[in-house]
Amino acid sequence: MNEENHEISLAVWDVPSPVIAGRRATLKAGITCPSGCDLTGTRIDVYDETGARVGAGEAGSVPWPATDALYWAELEVSAPGREGDHSWTVEATSPEPPHDRATSIVRFVASRPPEHRVTLEVIEKGSGVPLGGVEVRLGGFRAATNEAGVACVEVPGGTHEVCAWKIGYDLLSSTTHVAGDTTIHLEVAAAPESEQPYWM
Repeated sequence: MNEENHEISLAVWDVPSPVIAGRRATLKAGITCPSGCDLTGTRIDVYDETGARVGAGEAGSVPWPATDALYWAELEVSAPGREGDHSWTVEATSPEPPHDRATSIVRFVASRPPEHRVTLEVIEKGSGVPLGGVEVRLGGFRAATNEAGVACVEVPGGTHEVCAWKIGYDLLSSTTHVAGDTTIHLEVAAAPESEQPYWM
């Protein structure tokens, strides 16, 4: 038997953006061993900035799809009670002695709970054609427009930055004040084609 320690790798994904302050959030964490060891039952803990454990789980027996040995768990985590920048420390401890402990730091933004529904309608400047597939952001909340050029985002009241972007179009950025359910109309301009260099 190989008594050498195995360095396991820890990955964290599907972290909400933003996290809603005072609520519970879910994220996924997975671990893998370069030797292909079965890490079923590996304990995964989540700690806040004070060192308090705010979530925990165990890796299941079925690896993540399309991987050979990424054993994972979906974790429910208590979010901090105040807005702003925060971090969680995610720690995996395998029950099998040869494996080292693995740690990852997850940084995130916590926001007040959404209060209002904002509809964003995006059209192409000049033609008025609705634009689908536009990435929009209102404060820390994100969405993408459908084929009708419409996206809906729920946000807390207040002043938020509005951004819209799509390949082939100029980035649109502005600010808006949200005090209730509302609709925002955005016109996105097609980016001018770059001139081809002329080679002698």
